[in-house]
Amino acid sequence: MILLTGEPNTGKSTVMKHLINIIGRRRCGGFYTNEILDENGRRIGFRTHTLTGKQFLLAHVDIESEYQIEEFKVNLKDVEEIAVQEILNNDREFLFIDEIGMMQLYSPRFRDAVESLSGSAKTIATISARDNGFTWRLKKAPGNRLYTLTLDNRNDLPFMLAEEIFKDDELFLSKIELSKKYNSQISRFEYLDDRVILHSTHDTRIITRDDKGYHCTCEYFSETGTCSHIMAVVRNNIMRIEEFRF
Repeated sequence: MILLTGEPNTGKSTVMKHLINIIGRRRCGGFYTNEILDENGRRIGFRTHTLTGKQFLLAHVDIESEYQIEEFKVNLKDVEEIAVQEILNNDREFLFIDEIGMMQLYSPRFRDAVESLSGSAKTIATISARDNGFTWRLKKAPGNRLYTLTLDNRNDLPFMLAEEIFKDDELFLSKIELSKKYNSQISRFEYLDDRVILHSTHDTRIITRDDKGYHCTCEYFSETGTCSHIMAVVRNNIMRIEEFRF
């Protein structure tokens, strides 16, 4: 299991979403979590989104619950009925869990589901930096690898993790290397409102995006759900090249 930890607001969920796009969404199951902000930018809750299209309120300052972390009341019912089922019923090649945190760990069923995956090479999870006995044991368990996200490494980490996950897949690694080449040659890209045109090594490719992720017109994407062209666009987004956001 790959475990990604870091202090709050360093961008763990953002790294997970970038990594899902690099790998290809059709190969990935599980869920990620977003903050809910009020009109003044104050954090008032968290919403979890599954890669099968479901979503639920994980926690909020204004709901009723006997389970609470700081000012946030935890919706344990949906953690068990939706998040746990996404873990147990995952039929994709990779499983993403965002996150293994104090809110989710109120659930014994969630803890059991996560523990059953310890050592899995194709499970990627964010995990609280604040330890209890469960998270400490998971971080130390054989076969699990812990990475710490910081403000300094967060731009590089999505591709570093992808290279670690696919270290034995030479073709996939070659796509990552090609994306670096494209990324260094911004003149190859035409960013339009609803698509990106990339003049690649072999042909002109068109990249689009919808609620199911990125899509490309190349053959490798049709086979795997990702490609060097999508990776290049993701890399541009990570680097926050504002005129090239897509």
